[in-house]
Amino acid sequence: MSGSSSSGRSYSGERSFGGLGTPSIMDCSNLQGSTKVISPTMIYFAKASIGSKLKIELKDEIVSLLDSSDNAVGGINPTWITLLIDCLKKGNNYEATINDINGAAIDVYIQPIH
Repeated sequence: MSGSSSSGRSYSGERSFGGLGTPSIMDCSNLQGSTKVISPTMIYFAKASIGSKLKIELKDEIVSLLDSSDNAVGGINPTWITLLIDCLKKGNNYEATINDINGAAIDVYIQPIH
C-alpha cells in the first residue's frame, strides 16, 4: 500500500492506515518513499546530479544525508520520519537517490539497503 501527503512526499510499504493516515503496521524492510532535502549544502548542490546515491545517517535524533565521501548534504524530514528513525535505531540501513533537482530543491527517494 502507498500514500502521499499534501507536501508532495510519499511513502510505501506493508502497512494499514488508521484515522490520521498513520501506519499502524510497519515493516522496516519495506519502508520507502520520496521527500525533499532540507537545507542542502551549497558545496554539494553545485555537484548534485539525478541518480546520485546518498547515505542516510541518524545522529542525535536527526536524519542527515551524506555523500560518498561522508560530507554533509542536508537533512530530511518526511511525514514518516518517526518510522524511519525507529527503523534506523533497529539497525536497518537506507539510502537516498536523487530523483529531481528543480532550482534550489532536491527531491530524493528513500529506500532500504538489502
